[in-house]
Amino acid sequence: MLRFWFILLISVVISAGCNQNRITQQEQEITLNKSIFFPVTQYLLGQLKELDSLPVTPLKITSINNKVDSVWVKRNEIRSFAQPFLNPVIDSIKLSKYFSEKSFLDQTINAFTFSYDPIKQLPDSIELKRWDVYVDPATGMVKRVYIVKQSNTTPEQIMQLTWKQGYFCKITTITEEPGASPQIKEEQLIWNFND
Repeated sequence: MLRFWFILLISVVISAGCNQNRITQQEQEITLNKSIFFPVTQYLLGQLKELDSLPVTPLKITSINNKVDSVWVKRNEIRSFAQPFLNPVIDSIKLSKYFSEKSFLDQTINAFTFSYDPIKQLPDSIELKRWDVYVDPATGMVKRVYIVKQSNTTPEQIMQLTWKQGYFCKITTITEEPGASPQIKEEQLIWNFND
């Protein structure tokens, strides 16, 4: 997957060079300076499609303020579980004017880390606050995706998605009422029990 991004980046740079006669210098600089974000939403949709084809029944473990319950999940419920993190679409076309990408090799977790943080005040319509993509440096495969969303409603809710490729996804929801202790709800969907 990482190789795909390098090829895509090279294609964009070559394409920008070939069109040099048709676009102005200023347009060229904007094209070259735009980040090409990892398409997180497309990745999650691909993972959901892959889950549809696996011969397993995922287990959903729910923990609300340290009270734990579990239930086997039907396949048609998996997509609705991840739905809050499929919108807005995370790609460079829609979000490059609001977020920037930073990347580095984190040797403590043996992964290339791609972090996306706001570059300016976000409009109220964007609940997405930040996200990270972790890529295995040896294989170029995504190891994990982490997304944070925050509602612009009362009570305030912070939702965090952790998607570990091939194993599980977890949504942590923190609800904060004014003057009350935060309520924490964790829902984990596990389809590979060999972790």
